[in-house]
Order: sequence, then C-alpha cells, then structure tokens
Amino acid sequence: MSRKAFQHFSDEKLLEHYREKRSLAVFEPLYNRHKDALYRYCVQMAPSSTTQLLQALWEKILQNPPQLHGRLFRNWLFIQVNKALREHVDSTTQSEALTSESKVVAAIQKLPKLQRNVLLLHMECKLSLASVADIERISLKKCREYYQLARQQIETLIYGSQAKPWQVEAIKE
Repeated sequence: MSRKAFQHFSDEKLLEHYREKRSLAVFEPLYNRHKDALYRYCVQMAPSSTTQLLQALWEKILQNPPQLHGRLFRNWLFIQVNKALREHVDSTTQSEALTSESKVVAAIQKLPKLQRNVLLLHMECKLSLASVADIERISLKKCREYYQLARQQIETLIYGSQAKPWQVEAIKE
C-alpha cells in the first residue's frame, strides 16, 4: 500500500496495522498527526527536556506498539506524556520562560501545574474535557473548574485585576 492510502485510516487502525507489519510507511502518518500537538504541550510543561521526553515516547511506540484496550490513540499518547512529565524532575523552575515569549505564554507558565495541564490539553491539544479528566485522573466537574480557573487567572495576569463593583463607571445614554 502507498503512503497516501494510509492517510484515511484512523489512528487506531494505523497502530494496529503498524503492530502487524512494523512498516515505517504506516507509522509515519500516525507520527505526523500528533507530533506538533505533543511538542507544543511538552514545551509548555517542561521546556528544557521536551526533546528527551518525546524521543523516548516515540521510540517506545516504535519498539513496542501499545495495546489501547478501547482507548483512543491520541488520549493514550497524552496519558503517556503526562506520566513522563510527572516522573521527570525538571532542574529548572516551573516558571522558566524564554526571553521572547508573549504575555499569554508567560501567563500560562505562571499557572499551577494541574491547571496548566488541563488548559493546554484542552486548548492546545484539542482534547475534550472528559478526555483531559481521564488523563489527569480527576472528575469531569473538577476538570471544568480547573479549566475555568485557569482561563480566569490568565485573563487577570494579562489584563490586570477585574473591575471592582464599587468602581464601575455609570453608563451615560
């Protein structure tokens, strides 16, 4: 089969096919679909060790393709990255920032780790909050709370504190 033929397969079908044939032509579309989202997520969580973590993850998949047991491959990937990030002891502080980063990236870096995870997995990686809750091993309700709190904190960090009710200007008609 040609590489173009694999483009229409689901992630799970590609993984199953790769497990059987061990063909890089089958693995390549799977890798290309997820590499960017995984990188953007990891670079926000552990900037100094992103390359190491992702290289280890992809090598693990190449050597021993996972059994998903009904789980989506995309969700499985982020669960594995999350586990690696938890195990990884980053020698730098969580608020490590690149000198050229924007206010938004700086605000995201200042969030507590769990809130940052929830926000990035949902917004950057396009996972549903239910999937994020599964990855983080928290309830969906708690996941929604962390997501809302993270958004509010970012808005506050970027735009300043919210208006106080006693300081609201009168609307002139």
